[in-house]
Amino acid sequence: MRNFIGRTQYLKTLDREWKRNKSSLIAIYGRRRVGKSTLINEFTKRKKVLFFEGIEGEQSATQIAHFLKQLSLQVNEPHLADLKYSNWSDVFELLSQIIKRFPDVVVVFDELTWMAASKTRLVSLIKLYWDQHWKQHRHCVLILCSSIASWMVKNVVKSKALYGRISHQLLVEPLQPSEVAQFIGKTRGEQEVLQYLLCFGGIPRYLEEFDFKRSISWNIEQTCLSKSGFFYDEADKIFYNQFKETQVYKKIFHTLLDKGPASLDALAKQAGQPTGGGFKAYLDNLQSAGIIEAIYPIHHWKVSKQAKYRLADEFLSFDGKILESIRRKLKSVAGKNPFQKWITPQWNAYLGYAFERFCQKNRNHIAELLEIDAQTIGASSLIITEKSGEKSTQKTQLDLVFLRQDPVITTCEIKYSQNRIGPEVIAEVERRHKNIQWPKGTSIEKVLIANQEPLDSVRQSGYFHQIIVAGQLLRS
Repeated sequence: MRNFIGRTQYLKTLDREWKRNKSSLIAIYGRRRVGKSTLINEFTKRKKVLFFEGIEGEQSATQIAHFLKQLSLQVNEPHLADLKYSNWSDVFELLSQIIKRFPDVVVVFDELTWMAASKTRLVSLIKLYWDQHWKQHRHCVLILCSSIASWMVKNVVKSKALYGRISHQLLVEPLQPSEVAQFIGKTRGEQEVLQYLLCFGGIPRYLEEFDFKRSISWNIEQTCLSKSGFFYDEADKIFYNQFKETQVYKKIFHTLLDKGPASLDALAKQAGQPTGGGFKAYLDNLQSAGIIEAIYPIHHWKVSKQAKYRLADEFLSFDGKILESIRRKLKSVAGKNPFQKWITPQWNAYLGYAFERFCQKNRNHIAELLEIDAQTIGASSLIITEKSGEKSTQKTQLDLVFLRQDPVITTCEIKYSQNRIGPEVIAEVERRHKNIQWPKGTSIEKVLIANQEPLDSVRQSGYFHQIIVAGQLLRS
């Protein structure tokens, strides 16, 4: 069995809450496959735990029967599974009596959205039994958990029923790059570890599917392009399991996939939806699910107050840009070595696109490596445009720019290359910088971020103030 990796801060929070020796209510949520249940299992080791998991797509009667069966197994009382309860009040009365048997206990309602059959009445009932029974216990920690983050945020974290009752709310994020490197281990080189990150992100359940004794090309063929592969229909599952109005969410996703970052108004127009609070809720739900993120571009050397949205999920981007079209081809054209035939010609171009997104997403980590995190007030890509008559034409793009409290702007050139980068990058950056009218009195620090160590001549030139290699992000 693989050792538990990362999640140090989450475990510290949970352990600290446990050591308070009083009853508390905790909400845990995050996207599918991110490792919420594994985190809970790690926390509850060597503790008395009553763990209940909902069943996807079933109504209340089936959920109640399943709950009672789980309870019967955990307390070793088979007759409980035969009880014919028709409502959750009777179930919670029974649970309350059983909880009293244990001086210290963790109670987990996992996949609460399914358990509640997507209705909010169960949350109101949990509030009632928390106030009247479970909170009165000497030491009961109740954990409410779900993979449908938008439902959890609306109906648990921000619910009126549980207002002021939740001690901690934990949004479980994907593994950090260094944790992914630890997960994969030393069987693969840093460049291949980076490629897994660029295509699949830090989702533990995804990483579990791969045989790291084999190449990434072999793994992609087996898991993504084979009809029996884990990822073959994973993209559809993400949308259909998370959202009711699937087509609207897919329109938003494909707009961002095809056109890049966009404003709320632009996305609403493409989706054929009115702007306003209703459409903003779609974007909030996509953010809660980890599919998109809001960014605040730099405009006129200030951080814009108006958000733009871009894709944040690595696998969905890889699937949408590369895998989906290849699966369609494979339905009509049989062929061996589909990776070599169809992915290899566009592999490096895609990795370049993904590496730029990866660096922008990990901008805080990069700021720490540059030792400018304390001075940074904003970080984003930057497009400088010039006007010709009434038309605006793109002039210069900088991959990543850090605005700082001190009179310094840090600009980053992000490069992914199969070969070591040579001094030609200096001329390219210099050409771009000459086209920009920099703020008066500002110093410019130039940074190169590359997937591998550049040629010695690049470092020896002294042109770049600092050079960051992807391996540094995988080791720190």
